[in-house]
Amino acid sequence: MKLTKIATMLLCTAAPVALFAQDVTLQSPDEFISVDGQIVGFNGVMLRVQTTVGAVSVPASEVICFGDGCLEIIASNNFGLTADAFQSIVTDSGAEVVSGSGDLQVAFAAPAFNTLYATAVGAFATSGARAQIAGDGTLTLQNDSDTATLTATDDAASANIVIETVSLNGTTPQAYANAFGWAGGGALTHQMVGLQSFSVLVAPNAGIDSISMNDLARVYAGEVTNWSQIGGADMNVLALQLPTSSPLRAQMEALVMAPAGKRIAGNVLTMSDEAGISASINQFPGSISVVSTRAADVDMTVPVAGSCGIAVAATPFNVKSGDYPLIRPVMATYDAPSNLTLVTELFDFASTDTVQDMLAGEGFVSHIASLQDSALKNGRLSQLLGASLDDAQRVAAAEMFQVLFNADRMSPTLTGGAASGPEGAWNRAMMQDLIAALSDPANAGREIIFVGIGQSSADSQTAINASIAAAAEMQAALVATAADVVAAGNYTLSSYGFGDVSPATCIDGQVAGPTYTRVEVWIR
Repeated sequence: MKLTKIATMLLCTAAPVALFAQDVTLQSPDEFISVDGQIVGFNGVMLRVQTTVGAVSVPASEVICFGDGCLEIIASNNFGLTADAFQSIVTDSGAEVVSGSGDLQVAFAAPAFNTLYATAVGAFATSGARAQIAGDGTLTLQNDSDTATLTATDDAASANIVIETVSLNGTTPQAYANAFGWAGGGALTHQMVGLQSFSVLVAPNAGIDSISMNDLARVYAGEVTNWSQIGGADMNVLALQLPTSSPLRAQMEALVMAPAGKRIAGNVLTMSDEAGISASINQFPGSISVVSTRAADVDMTVPVAGSCGIAVAATPFNVKSGDYPLIRPVMATYDAPSNLTLVTELFDFASTDTVQDMLAGEGFVSHIASLQDSALKNGRLSQLLGASLDDAQRVAAAEMFQVLFNADRMSPTLTGGAASGPEGAWNRAMMQDLIAALSDPANAGREIIFVGIGQSSADSQTAINASIAAAAEMQAALVATAADVVAAGNYTLSSYGFGDVSPATCIDGQVAGPTYTRVEVWIR
């Protein structure tokens, strides 16, 4: 008899009684969420579980319940928990969970992404995972019950997975209602496998010290023809670009032009390569170009601002934290949401320190967690002292100064609330970076602070409330995915929200709504 039928029988024959403490393991199919403890509540969506590090909440539909205690809690609970709430149930004597099998084709939007993929696959195959690479590059993944085969193809139109640059700007439909959707790993639409960024080079005589994303798009669309139109010198704009055949040109259009709803004008001067463009910026008065950060001359680079006007420089920390607007996340984009846990495991592996170190040598930005320079942190907090604030903001600012004065910001930074597929992929990679950092014994025993920053079309207090909720949700997501790491490191977790007080960058989201939030991670 199926386990769900057994559970239903037990539920029908047993009247609700006081809760018996039964240990269970709750785990997502890809093992990203794994919580051991006792189920003590259910609100129709979220399970409340008492663990060794306190009570946490996880989405019932995203997890498999392991252990005989699953059926016992269904039979004895008084809060409406049924077998149908779980993704599935496996008792100690039950069958293995089947995650699915499939033959998939993988395509690459740029030659460098083929290299990225090959590096991740090679490292995965030698990591102890059950993976084999055939002579033609075909990758076979296998566990005790399933097999997945990935074959490279040149036909992106027919591929099941495309490795490509995906913008985090603009508007994209909601894929996940909350953090547990992307953390749980069920039906992922994107996974981040690498990171790069663009820099904006501007001739010194242009008379600007920063440029907004919108103005950058207007320049290339031919709408800004003189630097005086955007606060610069009275000098004609000379925009330079790479050829249409260049993958970097296509990425620039996706990251800058498409979110603004604009196209590059036909009279923009085309040059053959990045080296030629970089050399020309000093020679051509009023010139501007967008090149990969690794090819940029730092002396001619200007910070870039998002919609709110906060200009951010392309430093390594700002790129890996997502504070800098012109980041180029390289993602595995699925033609249909993927439930293949073997493939999910492969692309998650790309975010490990091992692979990130290897990719750094191939021109990609390592997004391994790091600390922000303390001087920059101090400068940000110092701005609170002389800021013009309303009553709600003043209270938040005082708390922010007190909480963060002796703390250091870590680079993992997440989008709060509802998220698009690309945002969920970014968040998933950032959460893995955080978990890896917490696995380092050097950080053990410290406090991890989730800091919500938010904005709202309503008022400051609404923004503060939303940021508090987003930070608390990320704290819960960490415990749900890595309770063992938190317990082993003897970490103290806390969360705060400060609304729109002293944001490090513009607070934008791809999913339309009146409120947007970001969650920073600090340590002390």
